[in-house]
Amino acid sequence: MFSNQLDYWMIKKGIKNTHLAKICKVSEQTFSKWRQNRTQPDIESAAIIAKALHITVDQLIFGEKKEELS
Repeated sequence: MFSNQLDYWMIKKGIKNTHLAKICKVSEQTFSKWRQNRTQPDIESAAIIAKALHITVDQLIFGEKKEELS
C-alpha cells in the first residue's frame, strides 16, 4: 500500500511532511491525506516524492527491491 511505503521511506530518510508537501507544491493537508491513504498522489507527485527521498518510484510504491526470480 502506497501510504505504508511512504511512511516507511519518510521515517528511514528522516524527512517530514512539511518538507515533502512543499517540494510537491501541495498543502500539508493534501500530503497528510496521502499518508493516511485517504487519497493518492498523481504520478508526477509520486515521482517528485521518490526523487526527494532518493529512491525509485517502484521502491516508493512496491517497497525495497526484492531479489528477482530467474
